[in-house]
Amino acid sequence: MKVAIIGSGNSGLAMAAHMSFTGNKVYLWNRSGEHIEELVEEKTVEATGALVGTFPLEMVTTDMGDVIREAKAVFVTTPATSHHDLARLMAPHLTDGHIVVLNPGRTFGAVDFKDELLKHGNFHQVDILETQTIIYTCRKVTPRKVNIIALKKDVLISTFAGIDLPEILTRLPDELNRFYVPAESMVETSIGNVGMIFHCAPMLLNTGWVESGHKFRYYREGISRTVADFIENIDKERQEVAKLLKHPVISAKEWLAHSYGLECTSLYECIQNNPSYGEIFAPANLNYRYIYEDIPFGLVPLESMGKDLGLSMRYTGLVIDLANALLGENFRETGRTAEKLHFDYKDLMRGVRVEDIEEENKKGEDDI
Repeated sequence: MKVAIIGSGNSGLAMAAHMSFTGNKVYLWNRSGEHIEELVEEKTVEATGALVGTFPLEMVTTDMGDVIREAKAVFVTTPATSHHDLARLMAPHLTDGHIVVLNPGRTFGAVDFKDELLKHGNFHQVDILETQTIIYTCRKVTPRKVNIIALKKDVLISTFAGIDLPEILTRLPDELNRFYVPAESMVETSIGNVGMIFHCAPMLLNTGWVESGHKFRYYREGISRTVADFIENIDKERQEVAKLLKHPVISAKEWLAHSYGLECTSLYECIQNNPSYGEIFAPANLNYRYIYEDIPFGLVPLESMGKDLGLSMRYTGLVIDLANALLGENFRETGRTAEKLHFDYKDLMRGVRVEDIEEENKKGEDDI
């Protein structure tokens, strides 16, 4: 199968190697030509760790139209901060039958991405999917080499309400369907977004260590028992939001145990006993996706919806407030909120289809 992979970062290179290894033709796009010069020249990606070898790529380019014309299955591996720009770039090229998978969507990324396509005049039958997390625990080593530390089990994937998901998944590579598990609702992938639990608070609570230049293991050393207890409180708020939306999600502890095949009695124990986390080091500064992606596109919409549902969201709000104060930002202003998504997220309790929202948007366009 032909697959387009958007982004040549950690997960982009991992997915490119994985898809090429399993016999798919890979068309890789990256915004910056400077970052893919070696890939353009060699047209191969090298993998170590859970997958070992050097794997060919059909195309490496900065031209979005070129990769989308070649492949109907498009996998976005960039942070959610780029979703709007990518939707704008893809809008002239996506046609009926294209599938765009956001790996991951973070919180309601698929809805936001579809809305952005409509804003830019794309009314084709394009299926937008989102995953709960990326399949790969990985780190990019060089511009064309990636260390794939582990492949996670049972990664949830959804459409707006999960209605057409079984048929859509038949149009994705069989190898990926060994890892994807269809969700009943986007609540399970969006509110099930565990990245915002593991990334934001530990980064902020270790600000001094991060900025000191000291190299430390992010999960093993950065998440003490006290930090683990704190993020469990955020996790409880996340679970309560999902429960009120009538699609309960498992705890972060349960997710870790299942995804990595661990046996543990607490979140702290799961983190410390996860061999895959032994090789993950902390970022060198706060200007990183753990803050600039996971807060505005994770915790902000979570807090917004939780408060709208009558919850206090105390711990989630504390992290957002701390990020705003430390970094001089207003993530509530710049992030996704219930109001900005242009749909009533409570419709997810009733199983409303994304096609119905498209029709309403089209009517609105006709009225202008």
